[in-house]
Amino acid sequence: MKCTKEVLTVEQLFLEDILEKTGYVLEENSKFIRREKRNIEISIDDSDIQRAISSLDFAKESDEDEDLTIEQLINRYPDYSNLTYKNLFLMNHNDINYELIETIVEWIINGKHDYPKTGSILIFLPGMTEIITLIDLLDETLSPKKNKIVIYPLHSSISTEEQNRVFQQTKDGVRKIIISTNLAETSITINDCVFVIDSGKMKENRFNSDKNMECLQSCWVSKANVLQRKGRAGRVMPGVCIHLYTSNRFEYFAAEQTPEILRISLESLLLRIQLMHDGRKVDLHSILSRVLDPPKPKEITNAIIRLQDAGAFNSDCVLTPLGHHLAKLPVTVGIGKLILYGAIFNCLDSVLTIAACLSYRNPFYVPFELRERIRNPKFKFLQANSDHLTILKAYTEWQAACRRGKNFGRTFAKQNFLSIYTLNTLADLKYQFLELLVSIGFVSGNLYGRRSNMVDNILTITGPELNMNNQNYKLLQGLICAALYPNIVKLDKHPNQLNAQHLALQTRNNILVKIHPTSAVSQTHFFSSPYLAYQQKLKTKEIFILEVSMIPILPLIIFSGYDLNIEHRDGKFTVSLDHGWVTFEVNSFYAGEFLQDMRMDLGILLTQKMQNPLLNLLSCPRSKKIIDRIINVVTNE
Repeated sequence: MKCTKEVLTVEQLFLEDILEKTGYVLEENSKFIRREKRNIEISIDDSDIQRAISSLDFAKESDEDEDLTIEQLINRYPDYSNLTYKNLFLMNHNDINYELIETIVEWIINGKHDYPKTGSILIFLPGMTEIITLIDLLDETLSPKKNKIVIYPLHSSISTEEQNRVFQQTKDGVRKIIISTNLAETSITINDCVFVIDSGKMKENRFNSDKNMECLQSCWVSKANVLQRKGRAGRVMPGVCIHLYTSNRFEYFAAEQTPEILRISLESLLLRIQLMHDGRKVDLHSILSRVLDPPKPKEITNAIIRLQDAGAFNSDCVLTPLGHHLAKLPVTVGIGKLILYGAIFNCLDSVLTIAACLSYRNPFYVPFELRERIRNPKFKFLQANSDHLTILKAYTEWQAACRRGKNFGRTFAKQNFLSIYTLNTLADLKYQFLELLVSIGFVSGNLYGRRSNMVDNILTITGPELNMNNQNYKLLQGLICAALYPNIVKLDKHPNQLNAQHLALQTRNNILVKIHPTSAVSQTHFFSSPYLAYQQKLKTKEIFILEVSMIPILPLIIFSGYDLNIEHRDGKFTVSLDHGWVTFEVNSFYAGEFLQDMRMDLGILLTQKMQNPLLNLLSCPRSKKIIDRIINVVTNE
C-alpha cells in the first residue's frame, strides 16, 4: 500500500513585499520612525529611482537596512514603489510595528488580495506585554467587525483551559485571530491556520553571570524558528507567511538558537562533572574548553563562585557534603537544597509543594478578558509576606477540598482562579521529587500510594514524622532562603510601613529593583525584615523581581552559603555575611559563635546523611539535638 500526502505550498512575503501589497503609510509623527529620522522631510519620485540605479551605489550585503541611504535601498530592493522605499528608509526595523500588523490584519480580512479568503490568522509576538498591546489595538480597530472575528491570546502564563480555546471551530463567516509567543511554533498546531504574521522576535532565557541575573530578553529569531513559523500556515489549504523583516535581514539570521550551554547558568553541569570524578580536584575550565560550544572562562569562574556561595563547593572546588547530595539530583541547585533540607527538618510535604512551584509555575490565573476587573487572587491566601507560602496555602486548601471529592476540588479551583491543569502538574512534580529523594536513599517510603482523585497522597506516603513541621512558616522561610540565595534584595533604610509596590530594593550589586505587581507581596504595608528572596528578575523599562518571600534575618544567616564573620566595633558585636552586605547585631561574641556553630552543625548533618543516606537523624540523639536547636532558634527569633 502506498500512502501519499498532498504538500501544500506556503508563500513567503518579507517586509518589503507586504509594505508594497498593503500600501502601508508610515505617518510623519509615527513612533515607529527611527528617532534620528523623525524630522526628515523626504519625497521620492521616478527620477530619484533612475538616478539611484545609475549611481551603482550598492551597500555591503551585511549592512543593515536602516543604515542605508535611499540610493542603496533602491539598489538592494529593485522594482518596488516610491512609498515602499520611503517606509524602508524611515522605519525603525528593530521595534515591533503594531500599526503595520493592524494594517496587515485588516488587509487579510478585507480580502482585497489573491490569497485565501478564509482561515485563521496566527501572529507571533515575543511576550505577554506585546500580546496585550496588539489585542487592545485590534479590539479598537476591528470593533465594527466584532461579530466576524474572535481574538485569542496564547502564552505559557495562560491556563490550559484558555489555551484550548484556540482549537475550537468558529462559526461560518467568523475569522479566528491567535496572537502567540513561540509556544505555537512546535507545541501547538492550529489546523485551520492559513496566514502567519511573523514579527521575527522571541524571548529567550539568558543568564548574566556578572549580575547573577536570569531574565527573558527579546531577540531576533533564528532561521530554524522562521521555518517552524512558516510551517504553521497551510495546514488545510495553501498558506501565506508574512515576515515583518526584510529578506536581506533574514539572510543574516543565525541558523539555530544560541546553544543552551552558552545561555544558562552552569552550576548543575559543574556539580555532575565533579561527581563523575569522585570528588577529586579537577580542572573544570580545561574540561569545558573541550565541549562543542565552550562557555567563556569567566562564565565558568562565576558559576564556581556561586556554587561556593551556595555551600556546594569548598575553596578547592571539591564537593562538600551538600554538593555531593546535590550532584546526584537532576534538578537545579536551589531546588535540590530545598528538598534535601525539607527532608532533614521534617517539613517534606510543604517543601515538595514549594519546590514544584519553583520548578514549574504558580497555579494562579485570571481569564484574559477579566484581568482588568479581578483583584489579584493571590491576596486572599497571603501568608507571611511570601508568594511561595501563599501558593502553598492555596495548594493545601485545594488538597483539602479534593479529599471531600473531585467536584469539590474543581469548584474550589474555579472559585479561586486556580488552574486545575497546573495544580495536577504540581502534584505530579511533588511525586517525582519524592522519587528522587528515595532513589538517593535520603528518604525511605512506599511509593505505591500514587495520587488518586486529585489528592497527591504525599502526606500518607511519607508519614507524620517527616511532616511534623509542615506548618512552621518561619522554618519554611529559612529553607526558601536556602533555595534562592544569593537572590536576595534589601531595603537600604528599613521602614516598617510601606507599600511594597513602590519600594526601590537593592541587590548586592547595587541594582535597584521593584516587586512585580503580580506578586502577593506587592500590596504589603508591613515588613518585619529588610531582606527579601526572589525567584526571578524581569527586565522591561524597569527591573522587577517575581515570586518574592520576606526572609527573617536569623534564617538568612543560618541557611545561606556564605562564610560568617563576627566583628567587634564601637562596643557592638556584628555578625555579617557576603562582605558585610548582610549584617546583624548580637549582644555578645558568644551569640555570634553560637550562630556559627549552628551552621557547622548543619554541615555535620549533611555529612552523616552522605555517609549513611538511610540514617534517621531523629533517632540519633546528637543529630536530633542539632535539628531541634536550629528549629527552635529560627522559630523563636
